[in-house]
Amino acid sequence: MTLNRVRPTEAEANILLDAQRDYIKRGNTSIKCPRCGKSLEYRCRESGETILCIRDGCISVDTRGI
Repeated sequence: MTLNRVRPTEAEANILLDAQRDYIKRGNTSIKCPRCGKSLEYRCRESGETILCIRDGCISVDTRGI
């Protein structure tokens, strides 16, 4: 199955943001990728945070702070 790297829908983005909050609160999440069902990974950087599927190029959402 080939997935195009397109913008997440609003529903997909909400799932990813729920997973991101879960990671921040508990240090892990059981929420799976809304597109392929694989695990999600959380990355925190100096200027923002990213939640993404472990499957390369599947789906991701970036959030940025001030």
